[in-house]
Amino acid sequence: MTIREPICGPRICLAPLSTASVDEWVRWMDDPATTRYLYAPGEQPREPHTRVSLLDWGRRILADPERVVFALEERAGGRLIGDARLTPIRGGRAKFSIMIGVAACRGRGLGREATELVCRFGFDQLGLGEIVLEVDPRNLAAVRTYLAVGFEQGAGAAMRLSRARLSAALS
Repeated sequence: MTIREPICGPRICLAPLSTASVDEWVRWMDDPATTRYLYAPGEQPREPHTRVSLLDWGRRILADPERVVFALEERAGGRLIGDARLTPIRGGRAKFSIMIGVAACRGRGLGREATELVCRFGFDQLGLGEIVLEVDPRNLAAVRTYLAVGFEQGAGAAMRLSRARLSAALS
């Protein structure tokens, strides 16, 4: 499922995700710089991503009543730049993932702002107790972003965030 109304920070809005964005998804998934850390080391998708396969993915993810997905839009102009999701797991926890698909939008702090907004939504609206993620340790920009938001490094690629850590990082 997705949100109904945008949730905006200073530069980024979490917006409803729509399959109308499939052409952007195809461009992002065809860009090796966008997908280089998307898969576990040494793994790649079995089949190339196509408009049909990504449209099917979009329909399935939007139909999932448990998972919450967000389009990431620039506040000024409304350009779609990526997406993010929270996938519930046991015990009041959810797994977070994000992709900034527009290369020119990386390295500008937009991923950090989007991560903060999504995590705040998870704690405040979903009542989560903890948000976890896995990050390729070679993706140094992502690791720095997650640490700046308050995530703590766990074993291997795992990181975790509590409401208190997010609040401390944002104050």
